[in-house]
Amino acid sequence: MKALLVAHYFPPDGGAGSQRPASFAQHLPGLGVDLTVVCRANTEHAGGRMDPKDATLTARTASARIRRASRNGHESWTTALLRETLAAVEEERPDVLLLTLSPFEHAAIGPAVRERFGIPYALDLRDPWALDGWLVYRHWFDWRRARASMRRALEDADGVIVNVPGARPPIEELAPRQGKLPYGIVTNGWEESDFPTLAPAPAGDAMRIRFAGTFVCRFVRQRAMHRRLRAALLGRGERIDERGRSPLFLLEAIRRLRASGRPSGRAIRLEVAGTPEPEVDQIVAESGCADAFSHRGYLSHDRSTRFIAEADVLLLPMHGLPPGARARMVPGKFYEYLATGRPILGLCPAGDARDWLGEDRRSRLAPPTDPDAIAEALDAFHGEWRSGSLAESLRSPLAERFTRTFQAERLARYLEQVARSGGPDASRRHAGGCVHPS
Repeated sequence: MKALLVAHYFPPDGGAGSQRPASFAQHLPGLGVDLTVVCRANTEHAGGRMDPKDATLTARTASARIRRASRNGHESWTTALLRETLAAVEEERPDVLLLTLSPFEHAAIGPAVRERFGIPYALDLRDPWALDGWLVYRHWFDWRRARASMRRALEDADGVIVNVPGARPPIEELAPRQGKLPYGIVTNGWEESDFPTLAPAPAGDAMRIRFAGTFVCRFVRQRAMHRRLRAALLGRGERIDERGRSPLFLLEAIRRLRASGRPSGRAIRLEVAGTPEPEVDQIVAESGCADAFSHRGYLSHDRSTRFIAEADVLLLPMHGLPPGARARMVPGKFYEYLATGRPILGLCPAGDARDWLGEDRRSRLAPPTDPDAIAEALDAFHGEWRSGSLAESLRSPLAERFTRTFQAERLARYLEQVARSGGPDASRRHAGGCVHPS
């Protein structure tokens, strides 16, 4: 099977958006998929918060066949990627096209390619698009337009992949795929080469809780009444409490442990690797526990994996949700955390991450915005750390479900189904190559 992957984020882009398509490019060829990648020319953008440069990821895709699109003047990246995709299809005659999103406007590339060449296409949703509470729109009507665009795109595609089971029910409700290939699930994962061995946590004079990623603290800028009112008018796909994805409640839990006189309050250090933000500094300064916090700054992928592998406990903070709601996403670091064999403090709402962590006997769970419950989990971890029972790294059997190789196998099987069943001219194309417009 020949496949063409279109990815906005791709090495040397770093960050979460690049790792998933990089893993596809690394593993699909070994599964019998003749793959070409179309992505942005890396000379045209310096890298930003969502795609910091990370040369350590390029080695994984060194053998990939890559075509890089360049923009003409002020045209959009969608236009540039479409032009390069059409040229690639013309030359290489793939059986199927895969578009990994976001940016979600790139979904328009699929219909344009299928209309001209009869190539079936699948959309790979790294996030649940307009149903994602983290994606904020200018107002409710703007969100409704995005929701309608999402529905049309999903209904039109020959295949659609979501990256966690919890995203599928609300997406199916919005856009049922009646008479078409059902939604597929391909999660994120961890690279076995990143964690070849498991080592015990280094000894230290305090319990190190480590977090590798980005806190979201924009709520700090919305404390004034007029800002809260303006924030309430913004459109979004679900109600979430963003404060859970910040250090606010963890630091408050440490403060309460100290106020109660428990020894754990003075023997916990929160160490963070990620892009520094002034809002995080403000939360830390106001917490009364600034001495328990340290920031390492952004780390390249290889350094980040070493950083988390040497933690006593790993922090997985998520957003809060209303009662009865379930999360529609799982942070990408969850999978690498599993690979380390280190215990995880999961500050998770109901959803896949909470369900999965519940299977790991060494990890502990607490609601994201409940400082008392977080304090109890910290105190219990501290007791285990002090006794030495946390030192050994023990990988849960759960981790084997989420290797990048295993998930690439799921993707390859799904793309084969798309290639066989998708596209209005699939039977003609398989009989004699690509269909060109008359």
